[in-house]
Amino acid sequence: MKKIVIFSAAILAVILLSRFYSNEKNNRWTCKDGQWIAYGQPSYPKPIKSCGKKTSLPKTKESCLAEGGIWKKIGIDPFESCNKKAADRGNLCRDSSECEGRCQVTLTKEELKQGMKGLLFKRAKYGQCSVWVIELGCRGIMKNGEIQVICFD
Repeated sequence: MKKIVIFSAAILAVILLSRFYSNEKNNRWTCKDGQWIAYGQPSYPKPIKSCGKKTSLPKTKESCLAEGGIWKKIGIDPFESCNKKAADRGNLCRDSSECEGRCQVTLTKEELKQGMKGLLFKRAKYGQCSVWVIELGCRGIMKNGEIQVICFD
């Protein structure tokens, strides 16, 4: 009898933990008809980025500098372009759609290597919106609450 009670308690604990994890994954903000809508009960503030609008950077050096951006060659592109600090940098996020730039997760060098091989099993509750709208290199990116390693040139 005692073994049945212990076994039942263990199964109940596993069910409750898996339910908590799946519910936590689903507690996020989603964009619908130009408005941020709470999906579940997100435990972080509503994104400040305009819902459904892609961040556009100025196309000319003058307008870039006037908006506080930097004008230089970025990555492998053969021409100069604009980059600027994201207004929402540092905000909590669970997907890059919630940020002007990307929803990043800090990873160690070893975790980045594992992620590039598709072997990253790290969990994080949140990421943070990137400092710059365009950030290059291999980074931990949160997509729908899951961490991926993506390399940007």
